[in-house]
Amino acid sequence: MWDRLRKMLYEASEVMELFMAGAVVFGILARLEDYKGHLDLLEAVRRLKERGREDFTVLAAGTGPFEGTLAQAVRQAGAEDRMKLLGFRSDVPALLNILDVQLNCSYGTEATSMALLEGMSLGLPTIASDYGGNPYVVEDGGTGLLFPSRNAAALAEAMERLMDRPEERKALGARARTVYEERFTGQVFARNTEKIYLDILKGAK
Repeated sequence: MWDRLRKMLYEASEVMELFMAGAVVFGILARLEDYKGHLDLLEAVRRLKERGREDFTVLAAGTGPFEGTLAQAVRQAGAEDRMKLLGFRSDVPALLNILDVQLNCSYGTEATSMALLEGMSLGLPTIASDYGGNPYVVEDGGTGLLFPSRNAAALAEAMERLMDRPEERKALGARARTVYEERFTGQVFARNTEKIYLDILKGAK
């Protein structure tokens, strides 16, 4: 119990340091697989550091077979101060609530990301790759920004853009919440499913 309490206090102190430093907090919640694009994100982080940007942090939550490889890559890039690997988290809503921007860097097997939808429900803007179902979820310039998948330079540009434009972050987040309520709630899915069945029945007559 004490070990868990110490861990919670340590993590809380790290979060407070982020707020006190005025850092923009990005977050990626995804299983650690190579096709989730964490190495592309790491390259974007390296590019931002190279430009002298120290006013941001990336929180990466999740576990998976790529965890060891990613941890080693973060160390080798000297990016441990900007990219934090959090491992498995059971407090996803609490984690989402401390983010300024959510990220999705996938370049494989991405349909409709439930993590992105959860973030949108909380009014989070998104930076996402244009792979798979991401363009269906994210309105480029409306609820977030899309970048060409596997393009770390474009990802870094999108991150820096939202770092420097807090009002745009706020507007994108507000639009994300509205779009979620209009298109992605359980009630909306139920109505759409009902409409499909009714259309089928009408066509059968």
